[in-house]
Amino acid sequence: MRGLRDCRSILRVSSAQPATSGRFRPKSGGMNAPRLLSLAEILPTNLAPVPAAEVSPLEALGAMAAEDVPLSQGWPPMAVAREPGYAVRTRMLIGATAYEPALLPASTPLLKAGDALPDGADAILPQSAVAPSPLGLEAFSTLRPGEGLRRARQDWPVGRALLRAGSPVGPVEQALLLAMRVPSIRVRRVSMSLDPALPGEVRTLLARWADALGVILADPREAHLRLEACAFIEPRLALRPGRFGALGRDGEALVLAIPPDLAEATGLWHAVALPLLATLSGASLMSFEGKLAGKIVSGIGFSELAFLRCEGEGWLPLETGDVTLATLAEAEAVTLLPAGSEGQPAGADILLSPLGGAFMTSRDRSSTR
Repeated sequence: MRGLRDCRSILRVSSAQPATSGRFRPKSGGMNAPRLLSLAEILPTNLAPVPAAEVSPLEALGAMAAEDVPLSQGWPPMAVAREPGYAVRTRMLIGATAYEPALLPASTPLLKAGDALPDGADAILPQSAVAPSPLGLEAFSTLRPGEGLRRARQDWPVGRALLRAGSPVGPVEQALLLAMRVPSIRVRRVSMSLDPALPGEVRTLLARWADALGVILADPREAHLRLEACAFIEPRLALRPGRFGALGRDGEALVLAIPPDLAEATGLWHAVALPLLATLSGASLMSFEGKLAGKIVSGIGFSELAFLRCEGEGWLPLETGDVTLATLAEAEAVTLLPAGSEGQPAGADILLSPLGGAFMTSRDRSSTR
């Protein structure tokens, strides 16, 4: 692992002194306490998304779209049968009943679901409403134009993007790509490693949160972001919870040092790991506005995470600057209070993020345009 000089050149500043074994070790003690570093000082300003790769829709689930995926001709490109039956002109069925059937040409095409409609046809007549006769086909039912078919571009309008750049490919998006026969898309996949030395509860929670974001757990030698265990030593960051973490680099990989504590890991995940993963993915973190059902009190000089749960039409603060196991079990959302904040009054509108984090989807992005 490289030394502190590389961390400063790429990340502007780092509080970690990495050891050759890959573990973070304490700095030598001194008479004066070290200055705590702000999030603005440790989070990189020149970090670029990971390179994109072209994959089929079957391989894209959980990845992040690297570019918009528009559908230039809409879907379906022409009118198609939605169900099996005869392709007919509805005007030929006017007044048709079981007692006075309409006569159709024997050449009336019988289509399968998904077949393109021939010119002039404007509906699909079920086979149960047709019987052969010496003169052709007898139809016993009337239809309205459009019944039994999908009109051209009915499912998806021309030019509307199936996926927005920076949006995750979820099950619905994957199904749309397959249904509309998109051959391939360009995506980004970010990988992360978890140090086996981290406590089991920390590894389990962070692994589940990473999986929900589509982040791949990988070998440390291949990971874009490595979460490594470190000892509790002097505080490094002006972040609560998360004071004892550190951020550095090892070649191309980002390395986040996490002490063996669930509260510290939760704070470092939300305030440091999530912004890094979003940037590497080319994505935006999901956030939403909520009204406080109680006041939040915050200290000066620290960025602090507040943990909240939904209560009625508002959001009730549970804990700020720390998170107990009981709070973690109840919390549904978090908000990061800047170092200069003294909190927020009850009734204030604040910006919240889901506990564990989430990336904005194409639907979220469309609603903000």
